[in-house]
Amino acid sequence: MSLDKFFKVFRILGPYPYNPKLIFAFFFALFFSRFVPVIIEQPPGLARAGFTFIVLSLAALPSLLFAGSAYLFQRFRTWNSSNLFFYMIEVAFSESLVFFCNPVYRKALGSASSEDFKAAATLTPGLFLGSFIVALAVLALLHNVERTISEQLIKADNLVKRLEYDREELIKSDEEMRQQTSQFLHDRVQSDLMVVAMKLKSIQGQSEPEINEVITKSIERLENTRTSDLRNLVQILTPNLKGGGLLHVLQVLANQYSVNFQINLKVTGDVDALTENQQLGIFRIAEQALLNCLIHGPSKNVHLEVNLNSARKINMSVSDDGPGIEISDARPGVGTAIIDSWVSILNGSRKMISRPGAGYKLEVEFPI
Repeated sequence: MSLDKFFKVFRILGPYPYNPKLIFAFFFALFFSRFVPVIIEQPPGLARAGFTFIVLSLAALPSLLFAGSAYLFQRFRTWNSSNLFFYMIEVAFSESLVFFCNPVYRKALGSASSEDFKAAATLTPGLFLGSFIVALAVLALLHNVERTISEQLIKADNLVKRLEYDREELIKSDEEMRQQTSQFLHDRVQSDLMVVAMKLKSIQGQSEPEINEVITKSIERLENTRTSDLRNLVQILTPNLKGGGLLHVLQVLANQYSVNFQINLKVTGDVDALTENQQLGIFRIAEQALLNCLIHGPSKNVHLEVNLNSARKINMSVSDDGPGIEISDARPGVGTAIIDSWVSILNGSRKMISRPGAGYKLEVEFPI
């Protein structure tokens, strides 16, 4: 083996930053596990419980000494932390503290049990060297495990941030498309309907009675579409929360489904005190939930409830009496993605409940 390879392998032993909590947990489990077979051999009852308590206390002692010295070294050392020689001295010192616990082990466990414990009461060079190498290997292993876990957590955190960004982009794109459609309907379609109605009015009364009646009904239909149907559609695409309030826009939304099922709408609390974004989120969630009730129907009755409770939280639920489905069989679509995106933006939580024959229910909660 070349000298460079030798030093490369040697550097695997350290130096590494200490994690006192992880060091304590590992050595505590190690020391305690040595005496598990002895604990099992103790008579059941108070004798076993008492012996277990003694073993737990004794396992904590060397673990605290090792972890405590590591903490003190890491916080108060004045020498170079990246120097392998000093690092090995630190580990050797911590390891020597553990050996001082061996006589205590033997005396305490011997008085609590009839077993003859062979714990080393005297320190030999071979025993110390072997324990020292094991300690270096354990610290290296703990560091690599911690680093792997940290890297995985960082990746998971990045994925969560990416998901949140994608959800925000989905909502942003959805709202932009709705506004563009609403603007088109308001500026172009509504004006075209008005022009057509005016042209029909210009020829009204100039033809046979039967034709005039058709023209009159057509004008009435166009006016109703322009002033009512089109206005409600625009209101759903871009709800006027400032002008009408949350209850009003939810009533407009509910009216669109009046031919499909009966909607029982209940809004309690000062919901108009919510921010416009929070009100819009409630509206969009209700919109998609009602669409789900229609898709997974047929339903006769739907309950839509929004409540601002005393804990300053919004509780929202949408339920129907439809056939229901198995949640595990449900395939999330765009509607579910929009609901989840709004729930994420509002820092809330949601739960979908459904099973065959028991209808569908969506529960959403978020703080204000």
